[in-house]
Amino acid sequence: MVDSKHIFNLAYSNKTREQALSDMEQNIFLIGIFNVIICAAFGYAFGPLIKNLGLKFNILDIPDSRKIHKLPIVRIGGLTIFITFLLFIFTIPLFFNLQNIDIYESQNTFILLIGGISFFLLGLHDDIYKSPPVFRLIVQILVAIALTFHGVNISNISIKLPYLESLNINLPIFFVYLFTSLWIVGLTNAINWLDGFDGLAGGFCSIVSIGLAIHFYTVDILDGSIFFSILAGSTIGFLLRNFRPPLYIMGDCGSYFLGYCLSVGTLFYSTNYSDNSISIIYLITLFSLPILDMCFVIFKRIINRINPFKADSNHIHHRLLNNNVQYKYIIFSTYSYTTFSTFLALLFF
Repeated sequence: MVDSKHIFNLAYSNKTREQALSDMEQNIFLIGIFNVIICAAFGYAFGPLIKNLGLKFNILDIPDSRKIHKLPIVRIGGLTIFITFLLFIFTIPLFFNLQNIDIYESQNTFILLIGGISFFLLGLHDDIYKSPPVFRLIVQILVAIALTFHGVNISNISIKLPYLESLNINLPIFFVYLFTSLWIVGLTNAINWLDGFDGLAGGFCSIVSIGLAIHFYTVDILDGSIFFSILAGSTIGFLLRNFRPPLYIMGDCGSYFLGYCLSVGTLFYSTNYSDNSISIIYLITLFSLPILDMCFVIFKRIINRINPFKADSNHIHHRLLNNNVQYKYIIFSTYSYTTFSTFLALLFF
């Protein structure tokens, strides 16, 4: 067991406090690696159980003209992500002593988790009962607004460019709640829309989560590093069974949960240490793939006078498939772009 109190006590004996802190950070790095590997193993192991559950209760995605799959497939694979994440984030203290890490001392962390559970249940309801889009949107907005009133918000937007001074914009309180709510709901649905191709949304979320876990570790936001290392491992466990031919698909329960965790987690851990200030270029670059895909699809639907909520075949994976791009090249190109955009975004943090 890694005892963080013992590490800090060493500062008063043979080591300096700075050396003890360095040891603590090194152990957090090892804990992060442990999180990714063990969560991936658990998520992978849960796969057959979740598939059997979906088959038993007939929770299947039925093929139609816009679907990639030709046969019915279980659509609650996101349960593996959700179960693994919650199971591990609450049991990790059994393996490590993390009482000096704010993730288990901050009330906002539990507010963040309550919101994640709400988004997951909303997605699960849609996977089982096919809830109307307007109903889902209203619930998402209400949960997002509730979060903004509990401290998860953006009150100061900064525009940071290399070799130039930062431009800071203080938002009026109304726009703080509006902008934050739109960000949470918009990005969650953008990642949900990205989930129409085997391994695409899961791969995107895995890469971004790993990048954020490493980044928050390097800037000493250790609770954020732990949070995203657990999210990354949980998603990778699902992803390993989602490549073609897939065991199951993520479903709305998984994409809503991942979209929520990435949108809110990024805000919470990026602004919690800087007076609610965050770089808008950092956010847009980090999530440029789902944002650009959503913007293109909505624009296309509007100019064609189609309901923006009506599903179609204009997403990035549909366009690549229509141009006869092979599956492996679609995965390689989107993963490569995500890796590049994640690295680039962290330069604007």
